[in-house]
Amino acid sequence: MFSILFAHRNRDSERIKISFDSLRKQQLQNFEVIFVDYGSEKGLVKELEKLEREFPFVRFYHLAVPQLLWNKSKALNFGITKAKGDYVFIADIDLVFHPETSILWEKLQSPDKFYLFQLGYLDKAESQKLSGNYEFGDLKSARVGEVNGMILTSRESLMKVNGLDEFFHFYGSEDEDLFVRLENAGYQEEQRKEEYFCHNWHQSFSGTEDKLLTGNPRVKYIMRINQRHFERNRDRGIIKPLRQGEMGNFIAAERSEALKNPDMNLEIPNILARVEHFLREELPSRKGEVVQVEFFEDEFYTSLKHRLKKGLGKQTQPYISMKEVNDMVLKEILYNYRDHNYSFRLGKDLKRIDFILEV
Repeated sequence: MFSILFAHRNRDSERIKISFDSLRKQQLQNFEVIFVDYGSEKGLVKELEKLEREFPFVRFYHLAVPQLLWNKSKALNFGITKAKGDYVFIADIDLVFHPETSILWEKLQSPDKFYLFQLGYLDKAESQKLSGNYEFGDLKSARVGEVNGMILTSRESLMKVNGLDEFFHFYGSEDEDLFVRLENAGYQEEQRKEEYFCHNWHQSFSGTEDKLLTGNPRVKYIMRINQRHFERNRDRGIIKPLRQGEMGNFIAAERSEALKNPDMNLEIPNILARVEHFLREELPSRKGEVVQVEFFEDEFYTSLKHRLKKGLGKQTQPYISMKEVNDMVLKEILYNYRDHNYSFRLGKDLKRIDFILEV
């Protein structure tokens, strides 16, 4: 049996249904589906529960972690620990499967190899066909890509390399990193040429959004950071991710309850020295405590008086933007607290950041 893994957060349920429908049409039903929802909003979770009843071959796992940053690696590692198949296929929620895909997988069972696949990207107009009765062979891809995150490999190989590296947050490089570490562990890569997968269109993510403060937490230049981490692992010949514990662990809802009773509450304005000292010195000194801090945009920061003093070159307390505060906090989480019990939330007005950490 094969286990197909999906990791998900806050994507529309229609594209999920389209992907599951293509799996329901498989000529050989030799698989299970592990669907890991990593902290989606409550309304969407209810929609997923309806899909669970419609597709009995899917096992849904909802990890109630909306307070944590998106981490596809953690979600997939949890799924790997739940998989019952000897071989695992890591999928994407935008995938549409050729009806003979599972037949192909039957031919590719090799304990010494892992397989990568081509992906045909549909444009917006072509993707609209997916909501009706379509034939896979009639779908016309706008382009074809070869590095796309899809991999078929043995579950044993994934356990041997301790799964995906959970350093990677938001998006980028976690798939390439896994491929290289599997090679480092002695597994052979094989690129397949069958055009058995199509990608349902969605608005492309623009890296320029990382430079803005939005309601969706992101770090400026996160792709560069993730790329550098991948390069470090590759250059050092890493097999198991460094500084990573047992795969599949996550912050259970019972544990996150501790964040509701902080030992210390602080309010810190967007003054560089205040923010930096708290993150680098004060926070590490509070081990064993739950610390809650609200970073806020000081009214003086946007005042005419501040702009005049700054323009005249007069001595004034150095301020930073709330985007800069956001990035400083998120980087501390990525580098130092990614496995801790924490909550990170942006205020709706984007002038406040609520951060709680069990140090």
